[in-house]
Amino acid sequence: MVEPVFETGPPLRLGRSGRMGRIGDLVTAVAGRGSPRIVAVHGSHRSIHAAMAALVADAGRGRDFSRAVLDASDASARRADASGAGRVDLTHQRVITIDPEGAKDHDDAIAVERDGDDILLWVHIADVSAFVDLGGPVDREAARRGNSLYVPGQVDPMLPPRLSNDLCSLRPLEDRRAVTCEMRIAPDGTTGGARFMRSTIHSRRRLTYPEVDRLFDGGSLGDPELEADIRLGREVAERLRARRIANQGLEVESGEAVFSFADDRVSGIVIEGQTPAHRLIEDCMIAANEAVARYMVERGRPTVFRHHPDPAERSIVLLYDRMDALGIATTSSPDGPLTPSECAELAVGAARDIHRHVERHGGRRGLPVLVLQALRQAFYSTSDPSHSGLASPAYLHFTSPIRRYPDLLAHRALLASLGIGPASEDSGDLAVAADHSSITERQAVDVERRADRICRAFYAEDLVAGDREAVFPAEVTGIGQSGAFLAFGPDLVLDGYLPARAIEGDWWTSDPLGVVLEGEESGRRLAVGDPLEVRVVDVEPLRGRVQLEPASGAAPRRQRAPVRGRRRG
Repeated sequence: MVEPVFETGPPLRLGRSGRMGRIGDLVTAVAGRGSPRIVAVHGSHRSIHAAMAALVADAGRGRDFSRAVLDASDASARRADASGAGRVDLTHQRVITIDPEGAKDHDDAIAVERDGDDILLWVHIADVSAFVDLGGPVDREAARRGNSLYVPGQVDPMLPPRLSNDLCSLRPLEDRRAVTCEMRIAPDGTTGGARFMRSTIHSRRRLTYPEVDRLFDGGSLGDPELEADIRLGREVAERLRARRIANQGLEVESGEAVFSFADDRVSGIVIEGQTPAHRLIEDCMIAANEAVARYMVERGRPTVFRHHPDPAERSIVLLYDRMDALGIATTSSPDGPLTPSECAELAVGAARDIHRHVERHGGRRGLPVLVLQALRQAFYSTSDPSHSGLASPAYLHFTSPIRRYPDLLAHRALLASLGIGPASEDSGDLAVAADHSSITERQAVDVERRADRICRAFYAEDLVAGDREAVFPAEVTGIGQSGAFLAFGPDLVLDGYLPARAIEGDWWTSDPLGVVLEGEESGRRLAVGDPLEVRVVDVEPLRGRVQLEPASGAAPRRQRAPVRGRRRG
């Protein structure tokens, strides 16, 4: 017998020819014509790596590349212009790559040079289009996948490893083909004089975010020239970010869970926020994405943009009502009919108000999410180039063609417009690819979030294995119809659910705004951002579920916050 592990469903009786693995193994089974049969064995249900492999397979990913795709990738590598003819030789530059620890594919690199008050910035991006023929087997498979899928400890790549980890990757101490965006950054952060070219670069050293952050904290890399370049790169990033904030770009504090593993278990979790090293690379990449988008818009050339619509008025009104109910002081008010641009400005103001509130009163895991919930989802489009969150009139994805198909489309469109590349996809094909890429992106995000929840649940199970009475600090991150979602554990790295029935002494209901659980008789409140202490009651690792209870049996007492009459029907 086999039974579903990631969702509920009936067990299946296997046919004699389809039995593989042992009791307790995670497997992939198919139920087509004939008896159900096992087609893959991933490993023990106690193995976190087996769980990740099974989750990826459950999403229809994780399959090996076909022989036709692998042969085509080898052939394109042999055909690639080894001499570098037609490319600008930039191997003399001091090129820097900065990536997360453990990264295997390196899409991007930068170089910087001071020129009077201005700073010249070169953003070098892997020239994937030189190795992936339009309409060929590799291109068709990359388009089908749409993106690389990342789960903790594993990656299901968009491109075959020969390309993603080797030939296209901007590895240090090797000549590599790139598409380069050269820009001049003024002291006020304005970008001008953008030029684009196919190039050959030679990265002198691969750095990680922690290494660069240690340099900014007073450490050393043992290379004075490289250190000076990195500090100049930070100055560029600060100019660009200051300009974006002045233009009402949105800044929301958030962090990404980074997992470590030992003996096939999750051994640690760290919430990695935006550090100066992250911002250095992010701001340079945003500048390149905008420069390419502006070039294509000004010339009326078709491409795939990254469109982020302005927030809806009802979402902004709800956001401010929620902040009001939580006692968060606001500097703006969504009164009167709102234009889309006013909604975007109010989202920026709300993010700043919440940031100030968190610095003074706490709530760092739950409160910033309120802003994200008020935003619309970004997607790929051939018709609208604007990006609300970045306050950018023209934006696209250009800087990660190894792991995102729309970036490869943008490369081809740019190179064709410049006359230094083959013909690009026509408008109709671009629109189809944009829609499909938006779908595969949402699917990948869903799998990656489920993977994070599963890893957190595995870690929580091990954390309480020796002490079921252990008490953990927690913070409310969301309110459901019958309970509260919490971040808990060391540094609030875990997620769990507190059923309202587990809180003793009252009947609890959620408020209409969805940010407070209220006791009907006592008037006690449990609100987003509130701290409390909890115990772990039950863990379902493969479902990513952790059930909690209050350590004291009761929620904290709190006065009702005033609502200042802004709510609409």
